[in-house]
This record gives sequence, C-alpha cells and structure tokens, in this order.
Amino acid sequence: MSMKQILKENILKNILIVVILILIYFPIHTYTENSSFNKDNTAIGNVIIAVSLFSVCACFGNFGFTYEKINPKNRFQRIIAHTTTGLLMLVLGITLMFTAELIFLTIGYFILIHVIVFLLYIACIGYDFWDLYRLEEEHKK
Repeated sequence: MSMKQILKENILKNILIVVILILIYFPIHTYTENSSFNKDNTAIGNVIIAVSLFSVCACFGNFGFTYEKINPKNRFQRIIAHTTTGLLMLVLGITLMFTAELIFLTIGYFILIHVIVFLLYIACIGYDFWDLYRLEEEHKK
C-alpha cells in the first residue's frame, strides 16, 4: 500500500463529507427558520448548549484519533480509520452549521460567524491531512 493510495482515499473522504455538508445545510437552514423556538432565545440557548456538547465530543474523538496507530497496508484498518474520522468530521460540520444557524436566529445574520465556522472546519481538514503525513513519516523510519 503506497502513501499515494491512502492520500487519495483521504481526499475522496473529505470531498464526500463536504458534499454531504452542502446538501445538509439547506434542510438545517429551513428547519431553523421555521422552527417553533425561533423566537424563544432561552430555548435557542439551550439547544446551542446541547449541540455544542456534540461538537466537543466530535472534536475529542477526531483529535484523539491518529493514523500513526494503523497499518496502512491493512485495508480493513484504513477503512475503519477513514470511516471513524469521516463520521466525526461530519458530525462536527453538522453541529457547526446548526450552531451558526441558531446564532443567526438570536443576533441576526453576521458574516463573521460563517467565516469562523468555515475556518474551524478547514482547520479540521488540515489536521486530518497533517495526521496522515505523520503516518507517512512514521513508516519511512
């Protein structure tokens, strides 16, 4: 198994997640705009707290995982690694979008919220690739 193959798999995984997130954004946006609590700031605050807990769990799982511990030649281990990181990044992306939409309900649209969500998610993708790079360095030894 070459590092080029696992890199291709990782690129494909991240593209797939971004496409799913784009498709999920519109139902989240519609739901938050039409939800029964969209005028109840207390309810919105409670939901933001709950969603934030999901984000924190996804972050812990995503940043706690490392590709260094897998055998890149073992296809099953690669599939589990990509699935695990992919699901955690998907949950993180969904919760970030949902949190941003809820914030917009309380303070109105503010572009900086979208910028922050975008930068945070890009940083997670960067971490995913950096961790994969560490795998390559570990197997060169």
